[in-house]
Amino acid sequence: MKTNNRLKKLYKSGRRISCITAYDATFSNFLDNLGVDIILVGDSLGQVIKGDNSTHRVTLDDILYHSKCVKSGIKKSMLMVDLPKDTYTSNNQAYKNSSKIIRECKADFIKIELNSNNMDIARYLVSKKIPLCGHIGLLPQSIKTKKGYRKHGKTKREADSIYKNALILDEIGTDIILLECVDESLAGSIAKQCKAPVIGIGSGNLLDGQVAVIYDLLGISFNQISSLTSAVDPSLNNVIKNFINKK
Repeated sequence: MKTNNRLKKLYKSGRRISCITAYDATFSNFLDNLGVDIILVGDSLGQVIKGDNSTHRVTLDDILYHSKCVKSGIKKSMLMVDLPKDTYTSNNQAYKNSSKIIRECKADFIKIELNSNNMDIARYLVSKKIPLCGHIGLLPQSIKTKKGYRKHGKTKREADSIYKNALILDEIGTDIILLECVDESLAGSIAKQCKAPVIGIGSGNLLDGQVAVIYDLLGISFNQISSLTSAVDPSLNNVIKNFINKK
């Protein structure tokens, strides 16, 4: 079954879509066996793998390397991959790098961060048949200070902009819309209005699915990881299963 058809069938079934990050074959295989719908190779690897303070220094080569590792552990889950900062500043660059990830890593979806200034990139990628997840709301690649890490859509102007961009993404045929740190009421309104599945991270429980960083679920930070022992602890199975089945 083609990936977009798998996603549509899952969405129409009414079951919440689960999306969890992984950066290596061990975790991707673990999540795959537990039935996670989408495994995301996010540029969050800059913080949790490389130890940086932001996602800004993640390169395309970093993403390619980790995506290949993750794909080797997947049999059933769908694979979503971030385009890192400054790798989709033009239509041609976005298409070239998206195609490279899909070709070399067998990715099912490409995820990019979008605002009112680069919506044409999304339109172009969809027109070129790139399976796309449009990420709006809080955009880590654009954040320059800690003040940027906040709930978005609290003011009418900001809410109107996020809502408008979500509808644009839906209209052009984006496969998935991801809302990060968006006001819960606004996020719920977007999910009701859009035909595409709307998933979120830190945007409330009124959406069609949830996204989580694996290390957040484990309650650990990069400088506390000494081994993968905890990955075989039966209690971790319950943590992931509870996330997948969260209503």
